[in-house]
Amino acid sequence: MSQIEKSAHAVATADGVTVSFDLYHQAGRTAVMVICHGFFQSKEAKMFQKLAPRLAEDRDVICMDFRGHGKSSGRFTFSSRENSDLTAVLDWVKARYPNIQVMGLSLGGAIAINTISQNPQGIDGLIAVSAPAAFEDIEFKFWTPEAIRTGVQGFGPGVGCRIGNLFLPKKRPVDQISRLKGMPLLFIHGTRDVIVGIRHGHRLFAAANEPKQFEIIQGGSHAHALFHDDPEGFLRIVAAWQGNLRISVKTTTPALG
Repeated sequence: MSQIEKSAHAVATADGVTVSFDLYHQAGRTAVMVICHGFFQSKEAKMFQKLAPRLAEDRDVICMDFRGHGKSSGRFTFSSRENSDLTAVLDWVKARYPNIQVMGLSLGGAIAINTISQNPQGIDGLIAVSAPAAFEDIEFKFWTPEAIRTGVQGFGPGVGCRIGNLFLPKKRPVDQISRLKGMPLLFIHGTRDVIVGIRHGHRLFAAANEPKQFEIIQGGSHAHALFHDDPEGFLRIVAAWQGNLRISVKTTTPALG
């Protein structure tokens, strides 16, 4: 069996931002997962450097940088304009892969919900990990021991953000998710999340259409920390959900131009 390779790519958004992403790929695959990081993270951060290769064991994986993060240009607008970033990446992906899933963590989950709800064609499933139901309702109790622990875990190479206008209007994922009719949805949330409380997960799940699944991790923290604290448990949840989808992986090779 051929080895998983990693290659760097970039696309331009409709508003002129350059979005950088890494592709973990293996010859003969036509299924891919696109990973959308949260605020202050990037594809270079240690957690995503570990998560992406593990997910790439059975399908290709794209790990992207939103504007203002990593090697992408521009400034981060906290889910206001980042839909252009994900749209540009998904346009690239749709030209090459017939089977596409998206995983969004924290604000990356909010961006994924908002973006895909506008154009769900070609997306076979969406995983929202610790996603907020609405930006203005995020708790972010940064002074608590759990928030400090999560923040310390997330620090390292590839972490940081160039901040843009915080006050631009933002769509509320809880108002958009009902547009995803017939798309398999997986929500993952920890009960000890003090940044985006578990009530956000309950609100999104209640507003979503079937087929949908809600995995509550008892004692689990926020977003990337769920993978950090229990990598195998996190991956089992994802693998079981993917297995239920029964997505067939064909044997043609996608063009990587």
